[in-house]
Amino acid sequence: MVRWFPEKSYFRALNFALLGAVVVSCGTHCATRASLKVTREHRNFLEEVGSGSYSNNSINRLFTRLDEKGNKICEMIFQYAEYDENLAKEFSATLDFRKKKGQMWYSNILPGLIAGCANFYKMNDRGVHHVFRILEELYPEDKDCFTVGFSQYYIMLQEMRCDRVVSVDADWRILKAHYDFHELVRNKAPDADTISLLKALPLHWVAHFDFVPQQEEEITEYTFCTPTERKNCLRSFEHFISLPEIKRTELMLGFIHDSQFPPKDKNLSVIFMSNALDWEYTTLQQFDKLHSSAREYLAVGQKVAIVYQAGDSEDIVVYELAKTDSDELNISIRCRDNIRWSDQYALEMRGKPFSTYFDDLLDRKKLTGIPRCHVRGTKNYNDPKKSKKYLEEKKKKLQK
Repeated sequence: MVRWFPEKSYFRALNFALLGAVVVSCGTHCATRASLKVTREHRNFLEEVGSGSYSNNSINRLFTRLDEKGNKICEMIFQYAEYDENLAKEFSATLDFRKKKGQMWYSNILPGLIAGCANFYKMNDRGVHHVFRILEELYPEDKDCFTVGFSQYYIMLQEMRCDRVVSVDADWRILKAHYDFHELVRNKAPDADTISLLKALPLHWVAHFDFVPQQEEEITEYTFCTPTERKNCLRSFEHFISLPEIKRTELMLGFIHDSQFPPKDKNLSVIFMSNALDWEYTTLQQFDKLHSSAREYLAVGQKVAIVYQAGDSEDIVVYELAKTDSDELNISIRCRDNIRWSDQYALEMRGKPFSTYFDDLLDRKKLTGIPRCHVRGTKNYNDPKKSKKYLEEKKKKLQK
């Protein structure tokens, strides 16, 4: 079963504090504290979502309803409770939450992800603070910034000069964690520290892959940061709580392919999408939707920089989509590292170079002079004991 925090009195006080914050802040600033946009696909997925736009306490009310009903759905998915078809349909008329006999908890993960039952709070992008510094050097001008994930938001906020930083995710619980954390920071005690504020987050169904998602027994920085990224990841949270003022919290619930990223009152948006372009997460049809929608929402002279990062690697590719005077969408590559499959993938893929959907739209043989994004190279995170050569040699030794 889900394990809940024992400090009930603490969370009761937290709820009153958040409620008080809403009452105090409502007034002339009520319209600017927090906003949530929901894409069309997610409005169709989740019955509780009846609008494409929420603000301030209506966000909290929506997350509260999703939390109450979503917990019951998660208990059914992980077979802690008997499956109830009526309850499932009340939560989503389009998603199938049943697990076939013998399936692992992460099999058919998409419905559970949308329902908030498998929440990847921990950042597994490598060296992302270096990535954001590179992006700031490439795009020093005024810009709006968008990012997936949880910790990535705070690192982007620290390393880049963005007029806006918008959190984009298909998982509403990730956005809820942002909303809750921002409220805690806005109303923190003078002596509050980063770890105590992170520990106060009520995180449900935390995904680890080595066991079924559950309530964390103890929240630490390692709930959000891998050990190799701890220093810079934690530093970004410390920077956030030290800010004299928290800007408006902007959240977008939806998949990358179903979202739009037009810059507001400027000509550039930068979108960090991690490895969401991989075929495991984005189909060709969905990519076509992402590509075609940019043609619609970009004005002439505007562009978006889409940043892809290879899984378990620091290597990135920065694609630029720009609207030309002839109302056409021009695609180019600003910089490109030599992206390769991680050794976490199947043996026949490990270490091999690959292309993304954007690469497939371009004749890369005719593209010359494209610089590396990491001019001085990147750290190799591959485990030699998982390489094809190592496994073949090990097999030969066992056969002797």
